Amino acid sequence: MAEGIVWAESAARHGIDRLDVIHAIVNHYHHAPQFDDPRIPGGIRPDLYVGPPRKLGGPLLEVMLEVRINGSLIIFHAMEARPKILALFD
Repeated sequence: MAEGIVWAESAARHGIDRLDVIHAIVNHYHHAPQFDDPRIPGGIRPDLYVGPPRKLGGPLLEVMLEVRINGSLIIFHAMEARPKILALFD
C-alpha cells in the first residue's frame, strides 16, 4: 500500500482534476512501467498510465508518476492523452 501521494506543481499545469488523475491510474487501460528517463539524473524512471477520467466519454488521460521505494507516488504529469502517447499502445 502506498505511503502517500505527492503532487508536483507540474501535475496541475493542464488543469486536470486530481480525482480524475487518480481515477485514470486506478482504471487504466495501459500501463508502461519505467516508461521514460528519470527527470533527475540517477533518479527514478517514471511510469506512464493511460486511463479514463471520471466523466463517462471524457478524453483519455496520460499520467506520469514515480513510484518511490517506500511505496509513495509522486505524480508530476497529467493531461489529455496525446496522439503520440496513444499510438504507443496501438
